Amino acid sequence: MSISQIIVFFMVYSFIGWVWEMIYIPFEDKCFQNRGFLFGPICPIYGFCIMFLYFLMHHVQFFVSESMTMPKLFFVCMVGSAIVEFTTSWGLERLFHARWWDYSKFPLNINGRICLPASVFFGLAGVTLVRFVFPTMDIVADVVPEAAFETAAIILAFIFGADYALTNASLTSLLEKIENANKEFIEKGESVYQVIASTPEQLKKRLVDYESETRERARSIAESLSGPQKYLVSRITRFSSGFGFAEEEREKPNMGNRIKEYLVNLRNNTKR
Repeated sequence: MSISQIIVFFMVYSFIGWVWEMIYIPFEDKCFQNRGFLFGPICPIYGFCIMFLYFLMHHVQFFVSESMTMPKLFFVCMVGSAIVEFTTSWGLERLFHARWWDYSKFPLNINGRICLPASVFFGLAGVTLVRFVFPTMDIVADVVPEAAFETAAIILAFIFGADYALTNASLTSLLEKIENANKEFIEKGESVYQVIASTPEQLKKRLVDYESETRERARSIAESLSGPQKYLVSRITRFSSGFGFAEEEREKPNMGNRIKEYLVNLRNNTKR
């Protein structure tokens, strides 16, 4: 398979993955949400996994051999998808301090990054791809002229690159705003605790005031966000606590989640 064919099929499967997310997520959450990482209608993790599976089934002897039965293929796809999903979730959180999906409400999940029901589904999807979709894909690759693939690949690669650049720029700017506000309130919170340490009776009132200030700051930041940044916030499941992974950071104010809470409430009130 040529590079142009790989690019085209990668984008096609990324779009199909996005369509699946648009069908599944509204059914689960009872509201429409674009849960993809990019602005455009694609989920690259689907395109990567499917094309990687295609490569394995055509070029790796272990997968090509007759010993690769459907049960074995199902197990490989299930475990492989879990590994990719977990590492992708971890990597995005390390880079952007946010999660785009969370399986915490599902049974047998690991840190909310993966869960058994989803992995089983992806295992079944892998078997379906190998048995029915890949043979059709080979026919399409043989029938469609290479020039058509090359033209489509150039256009799609340009769109993907522009989409990624726009998303990364908007997300980086968004996180800088949130992280600066987060640091400001963490520092203020620590000073508040130090001041009232010797006067416990004032603790409740000062904490209420501090909570109100935090929510007001979140509202102010949310209103200052651009349209694309608000769109990004709406697709993030939750922000990492304190923009860190240390245990001691978890109880500190999370401005990212406060901003998301404000925007969600605003959207819900608008619908009424």
